[in-house]
Amino acid sequence: MNSNFSIKQLVELDACTRCGECQVACEAFTNIDSRNDRGREDLVSPSARLWELRAFLKGKRPGILSRLSGGREFDESRLKDLAAGAYRCTTCARCVERCPVGIELRSLWLATREELAAAGYSPEELDVIRQAVADEHNIVGYPNVERASWVDYMVEAPEDGYIRPGALVVYFVGCVSSFSPAVQSIAEAYAQTLDAAGVSSTILGEDEWCCGFPLLAAGMSRAAEEVKRHNIEKIRSSGAKAVTFSCPSCYKIWRDEYSIHLPGVELIHSTQFLARLIAQGRLKPGQLDLEVTYHDPCDLARNAGVYEAPRRVLTAIPGLRLIEAKHVRKDGHCCGGGGDLEVTDVELAGRIADGTVRSLLDTGAHSIVSACQQCKRTLVSSVQRQELENEVLDIVEVVWKAVSENG
Repeated sequence: MNSNFSIKQLVELDACTRCGECQVACEAFTNIDSRNDRGREDLVSPSARLWELRAFLKGKRPGILSRLSGGREFDESRLKDLAAGAYRCTTCARCVERCPVGIELRSLWLATREELAAAGYSPEELDVIRQAVADEHNIVGYPNVERASWVDYMVEAPEDGYIRPGALVVYFVGCVSSFSPAVQSIAEAYAQTLDAAGVSSTILGEDEWCCGFPLLAAGMSRAAEEVKRHNIEKIRSSGAKAVTFSCPSCYKIWRDEYSIHLPGVELIHSTQFLARLIAQGRLKPGQLDLEVTYHDPCDLARNAGVYEAPRRVLTAIPGLRLIEAKHVRKDGHCCGGGGDLEVTDVELAGRIADGTVRSLLDTGAHSIVSACQQCKRTLVSSVQRQELENEVLDIVEVVWKAVSENG
């Protein structure tokens, strides 16, 4: 019927029983402010959105087949309403975990965005990102020559600026950690930790381009092809044997879409690499008197299946006490910053983040630790907005603190 949807996905449209479990799990729906959403809030509900999508796609069938199958014609107003719901989604996949019939809802939402973007119904803010990646190869539109400028602000930056031809491991920093001052400390901590472990590592500097994940989440996957080809070629020409990421979204798109083009190259998230280095005795964290709760990033946990490595890292640090929150692992709360939601509806993203912070701090822990630069950004903003005194750290910052202060 449509190239954006697989046969499996079209079958799944008829599998929904409208039980409402996905709606209960959806943090975008439970946090929507219906007073200010011009009546479009219903389509933020995953089940309502799915049935509207079903009517839309079946409405494309010819003549009587459309009417008999429940299809309906969609005018511009109705398509805008569908888009308003589709883009108020963090793609966190809590709905997938809750669905009793196993519908891969996250994949359906991404395919829906592809359909809407192709028809010109994606939010204007996301077109700005698409153009920024096309022009400057990063999501913020800054000159990409400045991608490694975070190194210049380090207290003890190496003379080589972490640009080391012939290194065996490439640290792919990602757009957010490269350009957002609020989380550049993550890149600093991870680069220094890799050095402390004796890892032969390098960054790509201006030769690193956006991984393409924000475009994929926007429904603009075709616009990501150029950056993907560029990044693949840079790794091939570098001779590196592994690429490591502190960004779960970068890690996921590389694992899912780059790996087939990079045989023999290991793709590994920072938590997985740190767990290995500690197990091998190459990293020896010292005593750290810290009480933390761990936030599972959606793209690392539910969407990539990495749950244990972060916990092995944290529990390997002497003196650190990990207190698990009520909603963790597959049931973990979203930070609000996924699926480009922070770009399209910053207030909704903020309300999701506020609820997640409150849930995490119900543990009584002083510090929130995550393993994603976007999670750190949104959760720090929430802590400040709520005038709390708690700190939010990335796991690589915790490890570097334990290594550097006790080395």
